[in-house]
Amino acid sequence: MALSGGGGNAQIYEDMEELIAEGPDDGIVLASADTGSAADLIATLQAGEIFLPLILFAQAPRPSQIVRAAHEGAADFLAWPFTAEELRSACAYCRQFMEGAGGMLQRRQKARKLIEGLSLRERQILAFLLEGHSNKSMANSLDLSPRTVEDYRLNAMKKLGVNATSAAIRIGLEAGLDGSGSAAFAYPAFSSVELS
Repeated sequence: MALSGGGGNAQIYEDMEELIAEGPDDGIVLASADTGSAADLIATLQAGEIFLPLILFAQAPRPSQIVRAAHEGAADFLAWPFTAEELRSACAYCRQFMEGAGGMLQRRQKARKLIEGLSLRERQILAFLLEGHSNKSMANSLDLSPRTVEDYRLNAMKKLGVNATSAAIRIGLEAGLDGSGSAAFAYPAFSSVELS
């Protein structure tokens, strides 16, 4: 089930594939813990380019189950059956979280997903751009022609879906790209640390 942002509307889906096919970009995903672990569900959502907070529920959940789900990225965990007020409270908490640190984490996850689609050389070029290098400087460092560097830069921008170098740089910064062209990909999804 996906819950929309402000109005309290819910859309029920048969399974994750149907939710991904619909492609909501706003709201909260509410799923039974019986459908999989938080890590698996979040990975499935992110593979489908759905970057929404996840609330799990289960009948009589064990404390260890709740803690594990939080560590794996669930934004909240409810005991089934839950009341409408418990659900509203969990959703309000998720909305508040997404306005702060959660929104930053969501942008980071989207940016990292985009960066993963770049070749190693395209990531290197983007990393050089983050450090303020010119095409000529990058060409000298990588033993390439400036035109080849320009081609890599344009290919990277196309894959990132941007038209301006500044937008590519923003995505690189949000992804945590470093000077080597790799990002610190310890995918900090929605974890208990950020949910405080």
